[in-house]
Amino acid sequence: MRVLGIDPGSDTTGWGVVEGDGRRYRLVEFGTIKTSATEKFALRLLKISNGIEELIARHAPDACGHAVVMTTIDARGR
Repeated sequence: MRVLGIDPGSDTTGWGVVEGDGRRYRLVEFGTIKTSATEKFALRLLKISNGIEELIARHAPDACGHAVVMTTIDARGR
């Protein structure tokens, strides 16, 4: 089984592909999809989407998982 794992972020999205048979696992490849904070948010999301589509096409994963997206709250709870 081949799994694509994604750690989402609007500046840097991390990813890794692992392959295993239930007893042994190996790292296939890992990397990041980077965007610039100066770009419009919609363009950044498009770059991330295109990057993930390319990864799926290249690695043909059987499954995909992602980390939970966290947001920052200031000291006053806002």
